Amino acid sequence: MRLKVYLYAVAVLYCFFLFACGQEQADKQVDAVKSTLDNQPLQDPGAMVASVNGVSINAGEVALTVKGLLAQYGAGMPEEQLQALEPKLREQAVENLISKRLLIQEADKLNIQPTDQDIETEIANVSTQFPSPEVFQEQLAAMGVSQEQLRKDVQEHLKVKGVFEQATASLQPVTEEEINSFYAEKKDTFKVAEQVRASHILFKIEQDASEETRALKRKELEDVRERILGGADFAELATEYSDCPSKQRGGDLGLFERGRMLKEFEDAAFAMAPGDISDVVETQFGYHVIKVTEHNEPRTLALEDVHDEVANYLKTSREETAFESYLQNLRQNAQIEYAKT
Repeated sequence: MRLKVYLYAVAVLYCFFLFACGQEQADKQVDAVKSTLDNQPLQDPGAMVASVNGVSINAGEVALTVKGLLAQYGAGMPEEQLQALEPKLREQAVENLISKRLLIQEADKLNIQPTDQDIETEIANVSTQFPSPEVFQEQLAAMGVSQEQLRKDVQEHLKVKGVFEQATASLQPVTEEEINSFYAEKKDTFKVAEQVRASHILFKIEQDASEETRALKRKELEDVRERILGGADFAELATEYSDCPSKQRGGDLGLFERGRMLKEFEDAAFAMAPGDISDVVETQFGYHVIKVTEHNEPRTLALEDVHDEVANYLKTSREETAFESYLQNLRQNAQIEYAKT
């Protein structure tokens, strides 16, 4: 679970990186709403949109944050939906920036001042999210983010982080009693469906293949199956013969529940025990030989299996509630003004 308010407050910084990681998709989304954005009254980047205790938020900052939010939330949306979503994203961007301004002002009051070393360490941490330092720099350049701007945004992020840490420092740690109680109340959420882990070898058949071709392919796969039953390594034969991309993993398809595979395939797989080799199974894709390597019955995860996850969830929820309350208090005592439209 994420600290939504906290992430919103530092959205400008991380919108950079969300946008960078999905650059091509984001470009398409931004292009889709470009005409809408260009026709808005906030087109002038220097125009004031809002002010927080006398410190302005301008349209350029809002536009950049909207771009990041599009990259975060707009994946796969049709153009019409993106255009309809844009006013809400702009509204959210403004509120995010107001929260960020308030928290930075609070950091200054509390004398939270990241050192140059703190900033360099954080930039290094962020750069590891990219394939290489060169790609990181290329993405920054593509977004028009200078090193000076990057350092400023990282500095602000660390200030907000410092406020967050102070606002949540006095919270009581999560107790074992709370963990046990949560597990007992939410036990149904820890149920896991029946799962199978299987590998396969696929001989692909085109839909219009002749009966003769089908019979030949089936016979070839049956011969491969006989080799497996005779002791040949399944993964090696899958790598050599299978027409499925899973051949690169020795045919391994990973763990899956019912409803994830074609019915004929999963009916065979779920009827098998670990180590079993199936007969040749026909699906719309062709012929398969299946090996089951793991078969887990439906179960409820034990408390010891989810203990740390529950503890972290409760801790995060507690921090989120406390920080949201802290931020709302800052808002109530701040002078916030919005530009007239």
